[in-house]
Formats: sequence, structure tokens, C-alpha cells
Amino acid sequence: MKSIECFVPAARSAHGRLIAVVAVVLGAAMLSACGGGGYGGGSSGGSMAGGALTMPAITSATVMPSQMVMPNTMVTFTVKATGYAPLSYQWMFNSSNIAGATMVTYTIASASAANSGTYAVTVTNLYGTKTSSPIMLTVM
Repeated sequence: MKSIECFVPAARSAHGRLIAVVAVVLGAAMLSACGGGGYGGGSSGGSMAGGALTMPAITSATVMPSQMVMPNTMVTFTVKATGYAPLSYQWMFNSSNIAGATMVTYTIASASAANSGTYAVTVTNLYGTKTSSPIMLTVM
């Protein structure tokens, strides 16, 4: 079995003294035991810098230059999300996955009427999945 040590920096005793909190856990239990810790070490490795172990949250999903564009316009969709890394992305068009659209941005080089419809992105990590609100694109 693999083990990991979880260090919680700046923990204080009831008397205000700094103490080091170390937990050694085995197997799948390591993630819940290290929740919100500051450092992941040991044989399982991995950094937990940045805070708690959380499912993704989408802070914004946008389209540029706008939701209504002329034909042959370059259109770029962008998502901003937070959550425990790594985050993975899947863009969708009319509720179907777009092949190869797995980055923070999705670009249509030259929009046509066939690109008019509803777009969304799903952001996934170890703790869950979050889907953005739909973004309507109209190519006039």
C-alpha cells in the first residue's frame, strides 16, 4: 500500500504554540485525511498547494467577440474554473461532445450558419463534474 504524509502548516495548540500536525494514511483514505492540507509528500506524491480538495466551480464561460457574429468570423469560447487540480474540460455543441475540444478554450476559425446553436463546457476533477450554463451562438 502507498502512504502519504499530510502537513498542516501553522497549526496552533490550545496555548497558542505552533505545532506540526502529521497524519500518515493508507490507500484511498489519503485524500480525505489530507483535505485542505498544505503539502502532499511521501510515495504517492502530489502537491496540494492552493487549498481544499473540492469539486470544480465554473466562475465564467464566455464567447468572443459576441454571441451574434457574421459568417467567417473567428469565435472563441473560454471557461474559467476553480477546484482541486487537475481539471479536465469537454466542450459541447447542442448537448453533444465536440471531438478534441478539451482545453480551456474552444475556437471556431471561421463560423458558419452550421455553428449556430448552444455551447457548454463540462469541467471535471477527482471530486466531481460541473457543467456551465448554455451559451447561445448565432451566425447571421
